[in-house]
Amino acid sequence: MYEKLEPYGIQEMLLKTLVKEHPDHTKRAAVDTKVKLLNLFYSTGIQAVSKMTDNIFGIKDIDARLKQGDLTLVPQIATLKLDGGERFNYSFATKYCALHQREKFPIYDSIVADTFESLFVKGYFPKYTYSRSKSKSPNTFTKGEFAAKLKEYDFYVEFYKYFMELFDLTKYTVREIDSYIWGAFKIAGTDFKIEQLAQLDKSKIAEVEIDK
Repeated sequence: MYEKLEPYGIQEMLLKTLVKEHPDHTKRAAVDTKVKLLNLFYSTGIQAVSKMTDNIFGIKDIDARLKQGDLTLVPQIATLKLDGGERFNYSFATKYCALHQREKFPIYDSIVADTFESLFVKGYFPKYTYSRSKSKSPNTFTKGEFAAKLKEYDFYVEFYKYFMELFDLTKYTVREIDSYIWGAFKIAGTDFKIEQLAQLDKSKIAEVEIDK
């Protein structure tokens, strides 16, 4: 059944090759190609591609900050000023940073976020408490508040590390965990039970890891 993931594996290979050949941000054309392919392959919804390229290319210290794992890069890349206002391209920004430093920047997308939200509501995370109404207690959130917190990248990374520690997944890379959650959903589709991830079969992670 893993043949369903084959196109995504090819896309990953092409992106990895591109970054290997153009790892830095010294040439605008290379940055533009990375932005376009990432947007195309993963449907991140960037319509003003040239403006996004200009935004990224204009970050003078981006290569050093990527190597350092500077989390503030994500909101800086995500925030795109347009004539009609401002657009926050959060998922794209996390994927762009992960494209260059995959172990320092966990990817945010709707599948992973929905997984975390579902497990949170079901009470699988002792550190965080679900409440149906707003609360002043720290780490107590409604579902909507929790979803919003996941879009604060420093919180998202903190929570991601907590998730890996809680379920004894630290022996695996961030990218392997991303691929497990994303790949399991893509394979099983509507039959995929999000809450079953609380009993992850860790031996299966490598099988659905799509970027090797």
